[in-house]
Amino acid sequence: MNYIKSILLIIFLIPTISQAELYRVYTGTIGQNKAEFYFDDDFAVYVDSKDHQVKDFDYIMKSHYPAQFKSNDENALDKIVIENVDSHTFYSKPETYQQLTGYTLNGDKVNLHKTFEYKKYNEQHPLSEAEFNNIEFLQQNSTKDFYFKVLISKKKKEEVEIVGINIYSKHDDRLIQTITGIQGCKFNSYVSITTHKAFDFNFDGDNNDFYLAKDRNYGPNTTVEYYVYDKSQQQFVKLNLEGNGFRFDYEEKESTSYKTCPGKKANDEISLTDDFKYIGNNRYKRVKTECLYKLGHYFNEESNQFEYKKERACNAKEIKACRNYIDTNDYDDY
Repeated sequence: MNYIKSILLIIFLIPTISQAELYRVYTGTIGQNKAEFYFDDDFAVYVDSKDHQVKDFDYIMKSHYPAQFKSNDENALDKIVIENVDSHTFYSKPETYQQLTGYTLNGDKVNLHKTFEYKKYNEQHPLSEAEFNNIEFLQQNSTKDFYFKVLISKKKKEEVEIVGINIYSKHDDRLIQTITGIQGCKFNSYVSITTHKAFDFNFDGDNNDFYLAKDRNYGPNTTVEYYVYDKSQQQFVKLNLEGNGFRFDYEEKESTSYKTCPGKKANDEISLTDDFKYIGNNRYKRVKTECLYKLGHYFNEESNQFEYKKERACNAKEIKACRNYIDTNDYDDY
């Protein structure tokens, strides 16, 4: 199959990110324009009412305090500088920096006020009792026409989860759709949603498609939900693709799911592959399944490679077990 290389590269080169220690949201103004800033420790993504484009910045260390935050676009005249920030206290201590002030290189004043804060809970921290619902968190990736904010919620002593997505037009900043009913989705900060100019999961030439990471952004057996923009309905639709580690063949209009699972013994492995054919109307149909049971994983010194002593076709019970297997390894922490 002739898979688009850029699709594969973006899947494996996405920055690894574990659950952040400290999230903050600030709202305010840049000059006369409204602005929203979403911090993950000492990194932020932001959007303003001037051009509705998602931008990012992080802090630069100086030889003395206070440090400053600067936007990453070195050539922009509206490059932002946040003043009087001690980088250590900013990203390690909640309830600091209620206000942020700064300026742009074209002379606009920056004034921001903190509207939301959450530090990943632990046994000692009072925010372990934190509860909140439907808090927006801006995503770094966007498409040519839309940008995204995931809706996050948290119950007492539980992890933060994504429960929905708000989709905004880049042309006029209008909220065009809210996707609800998302369940069992881990919050991966500003990289929960991934886009790419080559993404076209329903092969209509629109390229506004995106996927939402359900568990992690890195490693084998990743689970995601795929969304495509349906031009006839003028809204996003979730594809009926269920599986792990998908790759897409744009010439054949097919997708393939790859999953690995542990076998009965420590050195055994199951390799499960499902092929899906696009049948139109934003729907796929599974057309082929291949499953190999690999026995006796070992290192072959002659070939200098890891190999298996034997391979055979899986039986129905092994296929079912692999489909139901949930990979609990947190590869984003590596």
